[in-house]
Amino acid sequence: MDRSASNMSVALFGGTFNPVHYGHLNLATELADYLQVESVRMIPCAIPPHREAPNVSAEQRLAMLNLALEENPALIADDLELKRAGTSFSIDTVDHVRQQIGAQTPLFFCLGMDSLMAIDSWHRWIELLDYCHIVGCPRPQYELPSDGVVADWIEQHLCDDLTQVKKQSHGCFHLCKIPLLDISSTAIRDSIKCAKNIDHMTSESVVNYIKQHSLYE
Repeated sequence: MDRSASNMSVALFGGTFNPVHYGHLNLATELADYLQVESVRMIPCAIPPHREAPNVSAEQRLAMLNLALEENPALIADDLELKRAGTSFSIDTVDHVRQQIGAQTPLFFCLGMDSLMAIDSWHRWIELLDYCHIVGCPRPQYELPSDGVVADWIEQHLCDDLTQVKKQSHGCFHLCKIPLLDISSTAIRDSIKCAKNIDHMTSESVVNYIKQHSLYE
């Protein structure tokens, strides 16, 4: 199926991308195909609300992301959160994108399992599905919560049929089963501190940028 004829759905994939790596890129590419969207907007956060601020600038993280995406037209670097002052709250992002695309276009907000497990600690998290669908991307050997507020929320909104999900603009939780590569930004930063090779973890253009600007040393 041609993604350009896919009901003009929009997918968002956020993160610090500090730095972006093959795990991010593979997942975002697979999501574009799985969700049948024309593109996935990868959105670096400026000030993450649930972790320490990145130790490189927003401009450098965006530059690395742009370099990594040069040869992948299905992925777009979006500086939406970097242009917005203050903490990068996801509710503000999906609200902004919803205003851009109108009320009828399906909007997917893609989350890793770690973020999903802690979603009830997010700012105005219960309102997210008023603007978008949430797509959970599990890690190997994952287990969804079996009780508690997040478990109840998943049970209430879960829809396994992606075709049915796409008939609505928002309101569903969908679990995809895209295999994740065992790569992390933390592992890249730790490898650089130990003078280890990172060529297998991220694109050559990102590796060269990191070396040129002496990042993470």
